[in-house]
Order: sequence, then structure tokens, then C-alpha cells
Amino acid sequence: MGEAMNVAIALGEGRGFAGAYGPGHGATAHLLPLGPALAGFVYRWLAPRSLAAEAILACWSIGLAIGTYALLYRAFGYLRIPRPARLGGLAVVMLAPAYFTVETVDFRVWEGGLATFLAGLFLERLLVAHARLAEPPVSAHRRAMRFPLAPIACASLLFFVNPPLGGSAFLCLVVFGLARLPIRANIVGGTIAAGLLSVAIVPWTIRNYHMLGAFVPLRSNAGLELALANNPEMLEATDQSAAMEHRLLAIHPTANPQARMVVMRIGEVAYADRRGVEAKAWIVAHPGDAARLWLRHGRQMLLPDRWMTDSRHTLVGRVRTVFLKLVGAAGVAGLVLLLARRWREGAIYPAILVLFTTLLLVPFQPVARYTYVLYPALCFLSASLWLLREPHAEARRTHPL
Repeated sequence: MGEAMNVAIALGEGRGFAGAYGPGHGATAHLLPLGPALAGFVYRWLAPRSLAAEAILACWSIGLAIGTYALLYRAFGYLRIPRPARLGGLAVVMLAPAYFTVETVDFRVWEGGLATFLAGLFLERLLVAHARLAEPPVSAHRRAMRFPLAPIACASLLFFVNPPLGGSAFLCLVVFGLARLPIRANIVGGTIAAGLLSVAIVPWTIRNYHMLGAFVPLRSNAGLELALANNPEMLEATDQSAAMEHRLLAIHPTANPQARMVVMRIGEVAYADRRGVEAKAWIVAHPGDAARLWLRHGRQMLLPDRWMTDSRHTLVGRVRTVFLKLVGAAGVAGLVLLLARRWREGAIYPAILVLFTTLLLVPFQPVARYTYVLYPALCFLSASLWLLREPHAEARRTHPL
């Protein structure tokens, strides 16, 4: 299970937020705290890797997935996607085993399930606020004088769980506030958001400075992830899974004992920074190759390659890959149609969440845990193709849910 499981077990055994790279590795900021801490609490209560603990965490992981899908079903109702189309999207995400292992195993300890759930909750609350401000009663002006608090709280927590998704959520809030609220409401909303972020980030930063001796406001591993992703071997490799594995074995402290010893000697922050400097130097020296990799990463976020979800090359894996590519292509097409037909209802918000998150992640190598955060939205965006049945953009309004 890798670094997240290592930290969760360390928390369960009372060793603190530590041990991301295995035995002997002390305090860490390789991960943000909420995901592993929830699993660590269960392990502290029921013992690490016990049957009861794993059953509870599996229910938690699956529950996050189901909750995400229910929230998106509601959210797309406020975009006036007809109920039959949304039920079709719900059936796809509930029944298709596209990310079965991710939803049942990985997200027991990794943060992606919680991040996707919070993103769904944020979108649903923001679209509710958008719809209420479009209502005609006299009290609408009074409502417009304050920034809705629920989306701000969701975005703040989301940022502390998954910064790319959280950054996209805050961009949605900026667009919403500037387009629909007075300056005073935007100032108050921005102040509240800054306060909520400070409540989470400041104590974590102080903890990291005390434990690691470095200024780390979020995670310490950006340089290491940049080095893993900007790998020239991936450009021409016929077996990209093997090329990625080779890179992990070469530089990742979890996979390479020598790298782990270096981390224990100089610290994880210094090691990640060193790898980051090397990666940035390669990018500067080979901008064309880096651009090719980044474009590939962006495409892989929306249309995952087979090696990312099927390293064993099974028939089921091939079918799953074709399915994910179809969902990605239909989701992008549905997003274009949604922007054309439902702009006034707030179609810009799911567009920002999908496209801006993808843009923020292109310097890094997508894996299944990363591409999953877009998958539920892409499924419901695929359902937006139902709008092709409408004779024109100003179709009859229906109740959102």
C-alpha cells in the first residue's frame, strides 16, 4: 500500500505521523495528514491491519465513492440535466468496475476518495448557491450581499486534502463571486476563506518546521514527484509500466534502500529538493521533450493508458481501458455541449474542476489514484450528451432534482 499505509500504521502504533518510506524513516510531511490520520485512528482503536479495522476502512472507502456519486447526481440536476440521463450516469459509476481496486482498497488510506467526495460536495453546494441567486424574489438581493459559506468551507478543506482540486475549487469561487456578488461580499468571503485555510495550514506548517526543520506548508515531496514524472525514458519506452517501475526503483525511497538511507541522512525535504533541482534542470535543457511528456500527462488524465490500470495485460484490463477512454472522450464532448447549453446555470464550474485540475497536474505522472478524481465528473458529463435531444438551448425548465 506504500507511503499512506506506512504512515497510518505508524499512527496506529503510536509512532506519530512518521515512517512514510518504511522502517527507520521518522517524521514525515510526504502526505497531507487527514487521509492517513483517519486510517490511523481506526488502527489505533482496533490494531493495524486487523480484520475489523480493514472492514471499517473498506466501508469508509466505498461509502465515499457512493456519496460522491449521489452528490454529483444532485449537482447535475441543478445544471438541468434530465433525470433519465443522470440516472444513466449514476448507473455507470455505481455498476462499472472501472476503478474497483482504487475504490475498495487504495482509498482506505490514500486521500483520493475523500478529495473526490469533497469536490462533489463543493460542486453541489456551489450550484445550489448559484441557483438561489438566480431566483426572482425580493430577498435575492439580501442573499447576494454575503458569500455562501458552505462552498468556502468545502473548498478550504478540499485544498488541505488535495491542493490541485482545492485550487480549482477556489478558482470556481472567484468566478462565482466576481460574476454574481458585490465587492463587499467577495472581500468578506475571501477573508473567511483565508481564515479557514490558516486554521489548517498554519499548525501543520509549524509542526513540519519543528519536526523536519524546514518550511513545508503542504507536502514535502513535490520535487521527488517532479523527478519521477519528467523521465526521458518514458518518451520512447514501448513498455511504459516497466519504464515507470525502473524510475521508481532508481530514485524513490520506498523502492530503493540506498535512496532511503540518503533520506535518513539528509532528511526527506532535502532529498526531494535535490531531485526537484535535477528534474527542473532537465526540463530547462529539454523543453521540447518536457512539453511532449506534459501533453501526454494531460491526455492521460482524461484518457488513461492501459498500463496505468492494467500492468498485467489482462483481457478485463483491456476492456476497462477501452471503457475509460470512451468515458473520457464522451465526458469532454459532454462538457463542450454543457458549456454551450447550460452556461447560465453554472456549467463553468464543472469545467474548471475538470480542466484546471488537469492543467495543474500535467507536470506530474498520472496514476490510477490521480485519474480517478476526474472519473465521476466525466461520467456525469457524458450524461450531458442527452442535451443533444433538445431542439434548442432554451429547452423547457424542469425542477432540478
